[in-house]
Amino acid sequence: MGVVTSEIFEYAVKIRRELHMHPEVGFELYKTCELVKRELKSMGIPFTERFGKCSVVGYIGDNPKRKTLALRADMDALPIQEKTNLPYASTCEGKMHACAHDAHTANLLATAKILKARENELSCNIRLIFQPSEEGEISGAKMMVDNGVMDGADRVIGIHSENTLDAGTIAVRPSEYMAACIPINLRFFGKSAHATLANTGVDAIAMSVEAYLKLKGMVAEEAGETTPYIWSVGSFKGGQVHNAIADFCESKISFRFYDEGFALRVMKRAEEICNSIAEKFGGKAEVDWHISARAVINDEETVEMLRSAIEKEVPVKEDFKRMGSEDFCWYLTKASGAFFRFGTKNPASDKVTRPHNNDFVIDESGIRAATTAFVLFALQYGK
Repeated sequence: MGVVTSEIFEYAVKIRRELHMHPEVGFELYKTCELVKRELKSMGIPFTERFGKCSVVGYIGDNPKRKTLALRADMDALPIQEKTNLPYASTCEGKMHACAHDAHTANLLATAKILKARENELSCNIRLIFQPSEEGEISGAKMMVDNGVMDGADRVIGIHSENTLDAGTIAVRPSEYMAACIPINLRFFGKSAHATLANTGVDAIAMSVEAYLKLKGMVAEEAGETTPYIWSVGSFKGGQVHNAIADFCESKISFRFYDEGFALRVMKRAEEICNSIAEKFGGKAEVDWHISARAVINDEETVEMLRSAIEKEVPVKEDFKRMGSEDFCWYLTKASGAFFRFGTKNPASDKVTRPHNNDFVIDESGIRAATTAFVLFALQYGK
């Protein structure tokens, strides 16, 4: 992989480990942004923070006659306690880079270093997007897009590590690639009472349990046998003590899908079902939801451009349609583009753990393929 020298690769690993030791969550990425700004300054790359809280955007080239290629990295970690025993493990209690966004950020900085040094070879302008809150219910990508980060951009690419893909390889898929996501906060409000006088209260847990069962059945009915979806209840909390009827119960649901018409029908029925249950019990229901990510639909032309640019240097595999979600979708509402994966799997060194686990580790050699893909695509774009 000739475009990524040993020096550049070592730089990427160093940056990745520094980020890994100091993970930050959501939109609270102050140290992370300081690191990104420090590195961009050292490269002589101008940047702005005007596209939203804890976001950084760097620029290589500003020729208005040229097309602009946006390259994106997400920077946020997860609220997970790390248990890897790595020498560079998280030093922040309850926070961990358990989804390799540290590697994504390191990759984009390594890409920036190469492209800045080869700026005279570029036929396009480069926009380096460092984004907060990919993991949160509120999308950092949507915030940046709403604030104009994609104005004037002609194409965008993004990347994610993959611990089921061998290190040194790239996987990509044209068309439908990742599902849309609706996070749902379902709240029932009742009336507290002594456990022995349940008839004088309104049981919020009972309402929530009935909703849990009816909603799962309703979604399955709407989907039938052909519509792919995920309806996963990740949190169910109500009450404080054993001898009192709970006056509040909340559940958190992750709803994934490709068909937005199907999803909107489901949400309409969900609201009707919950309100009906609340009315029957004499309580109140709130169904709080929004589309945090639309489906990622990769542009077929961009996928072919990527294959053509990198396949002589990096093995490229066909990926599969996934039910996971990615807020990269918001960039695709403004420009053609593609999202793809770089392998970080290495069974020989036990680097096979799936993301969002507290023992998640990656084979860092995979970053070399990611950087190669970004650089080669950028060098070819606009010619």
